[in-house]
Amino acid sequence: MNKFFYRIFLLFIIIAITGCQSVSSSNATPTPNWDEMFDLLGTHQPSTTPAENGESSPTSTLPAATAISNEENPASSGDGSVNTVWFYKPPENGSLSTVADNFDMFILTHRDEDERDEMRALGVNEPFYQYLLFVQIMDPESCTDRPFGNQVAYKPGDFCQLLAEHPDWFLRDTNGELIRRGDNVFMDPGNEGYREFWLQRAKEMQDQFGWDGVFIDNVEGSLAKIYREGVQPANYNDATYQQAIEGFLAYLKQNYFGPENKPVFANIIELQDVSVWYRYIEHLDGAMIESFAADYDDRYLSASDWEYQMEVIRRSQEAGKALILVTQGRENDRARQEFALGSYLLVNNGQSYFRYTNSDYYNQIWLYDNYSLALGSPLGDMYKVSSAWRRDFENGYVIIDPVMNAVEIQINQ
Repeated sequence: MNKFFYRIFLLFIIIAITGCQSVSSSNATPTPNWDEMFDLLGTHQPSTTPAENGESSPTSTLPAATAISNEENPASSGDGSVNTVWFYKPPENGSLSTVADNFDMFILTHRDEDERDEMRALGVNEPFYQYLLFVQIMDPESCTDRPFGNQVAYKPGDFCQLLAEHPDWFLRDTNGELIRRGDNVFMDPGNEGYREFWLQRAKEMQDQFGWDGVFIDNVEGSLAKIYREGVQPANYNDATYQQAIEGFLAYLKQNYFGPENKPVFANIIELQDVSVWYRYIEHLDGAMIESFAADYDDRYLSASDWEYQMEVIRRSQEAGKALILVTQGRENDRARQEFALGSYLLVNNGQSYFRYTNSDYYNQIWLYDNYSLALGSPLGDMYKVSSAWRRDFENGYVIIDPVMNAVEIQINQ
């Protein structure tokens, strides 16, 4: 081997070693602007540059997160610095005891009461929140079929009766037709009769079936989802629809959940204006961000969008709101999981919750060894160091570089 090729060979070795030290990097195209980013705060799913200022990206001093056996996970409720959340159905790939031992917040659905009560018997003292759709009810295609338990029209015959007796409760397009999406039909959030029905049924289910509060899914921040169905609501534009949604949330809080001290959480979706987020959460105890710290489909956010999202979270927590921060990914994408967890550790004020999962597998248990990291209490807020962000803890520190999608989590020995 001559000297030229020998030097090339050594160069490749150095590059390979250096690359192995980096926790995560991505060549994904950054999100082009923050308006598009707000779509990613919700459930709408599509069916990097070098480090700045000459700074190298941080590298992990811990093993990358490992998906571990459900029966051998060392993390447990209350340990470490991570509060984890389980939703929306009982697990398909593990036991209820594993969920009870490893999660700190629980959202389940009507007709899961037996599993919920079993976890209570296993020692879970945290509240159990009931999942309910907001402005959608199910058309089961038969007046005798039983609808799903995830919405207020959960009794056989509900859809047929409502359509016959209260046709004005349904959201309609400019041709007067119902607006549908799959098996679900959209309801009018500004209709007083539908609001009263929704609350009456929610109260009934809370009291009769023993729930501690509610998690409301698909709280629309705009009409974007409906527009994607190719229809235009007859009586709403974005501004008036947002006013109706906000009024509905205020009505629920004032007329039952607030006086009864039952928390209300919501998944706010299809946002196109950050001011709508802040308006909605005034009437909530907490909210979900379903694409936290990273985009769908293995993509990452641009550094500016990541920073903007963290600022929204910080301000929301300062307003006293608990947040459910959910990162979408593949189970064995360890670098992505660690990047998401590090982002959570940077911003969590002690009252927010985290889950790394995939929207197609919410009923599967994914556990990682870094959920039991004992960083201790934070010594302050996150602060910027060159292109990265750092937060110091009693027992270590966390650094995230959103430019390189890299993370360093250091535990003091």
